[in-house]
Amino acid sequence: LIPGMALDLTTNDTDGKPWDFNDPLKRSKAEDLVRSKKALLLIGSSMCAAFSQIQNLNYARMSPKDVEMVKDYGRKHLEFCMHLYEIQHQNQLYFLHEHPYGASSWSEQCVKNVMEMTGVHKVRSHMCSFGMQQTDNLGSALIKKATGFMTNAPAIAEALSEKCDGQHQRIRLAGGRASRAEVYRDEMCFRLFKS
Repeated sequence: LIPGMALDLTTNDTDGKPWDFNDPLKRSKAEDLVRSKKALLLIGSSMCAAFSQIQNLNYARMSPKDVEMVKDYGRKHLEFCMHLYEIQHQNQLYFLHEHPYGASSWSEQCVKNVMEMTGVHKVRSHMCSFGMQQTDNLGSALIKKATGFMTNAPAIAEALSEKCDGQHQRIRLAGGRASRAEVYRDEMCFRLFKS
């Protein structure tokens, strides 16, 4: 495979600054890239801090102003991702959006608008089906991690629609393990690009 580009907070643009979609200059540059039809498949995700169920536990320890700031920051990022997917769809190219299945981001209007576009599918997957593991005090075991995928590529939706068979021991995502479960297994990536 020819390597793609990562436009997220963990990678820097040529100016040395991260691809923060709350920055108007970064949004403009990313949109130019998408409009120029550089990517057959655009993959995105919401910011977990704003929408995850686990984050709700942290909100109780934060001021209402700080909670709203985190949510607003994540919402702007999410809205821009949806905007890029709409452009990709209009260009008759593909997109894939990922976020935990129970995250509140799926209820945001901008996400609902994309889900209503012709040919868009949302599927539920369990990451243990792709071999995702963690370690606790008893050793290594699989993680179920119910994950939602939204895409306009039917073959990708089918390849990622994998459910737990319930025939194995699993570790719960608690005690700091959730952040370590953000990196997906090679098996999932292989099935994605094979489709």
